[in-house]
Amino acid sequence: MKNINVSIILNLIVLLFLFATFFLQYEYLFVTRIVSIVFAIVYLVIEIKKEYFLANKMIFIIFSVVSIIALVVSILFDTSANSLINNKVFLIPVFIFILIATMYKDLYDNNK
Repeated sequence: MKNINVSIILNLIVLLFLFATFFLQYEYLFVTRIVSIVFAIVYLVIEIKKEYFLANKMIFIIFSVVSIIALVVSILFDTSANSLINNKVFLIPVFIFILIATMYKDLYDNNK
């Protein structure tokens, strides 16, 4: 029987959650949710193609930096478009950075 990869299942759950948020409050942080979906799909591909990214660490780091920058820009765009500034919204990049650091550590520590 094949071993179940928990990180792939968690990525799929995050994607389902992000898609479900469009039905709850579709006008709030719209661009940020679209950017989050795109990068969740990218990180799902990274989990699936783990061997390639083990050999090319720099590509993973570049994806991580681009995702955080795009997330910050999308948050700034959403908050200026809605003219609603919420202090909790700006914690999203911090949480994403922590998740990326955990994924980086998990990806490269399991190789040792």
